[in-house]
Amino acid sequence: MIHFIARAWVQIQRLTVAVFTVAFLGLPAMASEGGFVAGPLGGSDLRAALAPPPGTYLLLMPLGGNVADFRDGNGNKSPLGFSGSTAGAGAGLYHVFEDMVAGGSFGLGVTGAAAKVCLRVSALNRSQCQTDFGDTYVEAFWSRPIGELGISGTAADDPRRQYIPYGLTLGMSLGAVLPTGAYSPENLANVGLNTTVLVPSLAATWISPPWLADGTEVSSRIFYNIHDRNDTTGYQAGDMLVVDWALTERVGRFQFGPAGTYATQMRDDRQNGKNLGKTEVISLGGVIATDLPEFGMFVAFKALTDVEAQYRLRVDRAILRIGIRF
Repeated sequence: MIHFIARAWVQIQRLTVAVFTVAFLGLPAMASEGGFVAGPLGGSDLRAALAPPPGTYLLLMPLGGNVADFRDGNGNKSPLGFSGSTAGAGAGLYHVFEDMVAGGSFGLGVTGAAAKVCLRVSALNRSQCQTDFGDTYVEAFWSRPIGELGISGTAADDPRRQYIPYGLTLGMSLGAVLPTGAYSPENLANVGLNTTVLVPSLAATWISPPWLADGTEVSSRIFYNIHDRNDTTGYQAGDMLVVDWALTERVGRFQFGPAGTYATQMRDDRQNGKNLGKTEVISLGGVIATDLPEFGMFVAFKALTDVEAQYRLRVDRAILRIGIRF
């Protein structure tokens, strides 16, 4: 029994170290060390390819969540009894330049967060809480309207076109997660990842004519995460493909609808020459947002839950995004 518990504890260290915090920073985390879904804080949902007007924007992002359980490679619940919670806040600074690049808007952004993260493994009577700063995400992004596809006739003269970008917009970005957060290989719950992740992405947003209300929006952003090696542990996470999406309706200054994420590793995680499996996860939930132009603000709330998972902590999480233009 002692030998079994010792081996189980080693696996838990490998599967949870440097990951738990990222799950609650709005980025659906993997259960393997370093194997997580990297990207902007809170992920992407509505308006995925749209850039705001030129200017400088401050983002404030309270967040929180809970661990439901841990799922193995077959999607089965672990008998070890994982649970946990987090509460924290993120902040970001984005700037969209006045000058156009290749006919589109260009900008730069940086976000980071601090959180209190707690994790417990009941079968081992082991728990830990950590409070510190997490890793930093930086990105350069570009956005360009392609055309008012599907807009014709009376819709082409609709006054709502003045403030709703009907048609198709495409975007792309190059981001990176920088290992600035607190990290120790001895911790059960870490706030940093101790690895750099390169995060290129492509995005598309299409807004229909005002069929139901002011316009139906279909948005998606596809990330490809390229993980560096964790030199402290020798852990190499496999590359990941991540698809964020949202299907929302615009009604006046409000916008709401379902949202979700699908993520899968393209190859297994590896450590000391051994394959340690790869992660797949499906997260579903919803998002609601409102524009407050009289205050130069944008507010959005999103909640997601992992409905299917392999080799990861299955989590419920929520984030509030408040954007303020200077």
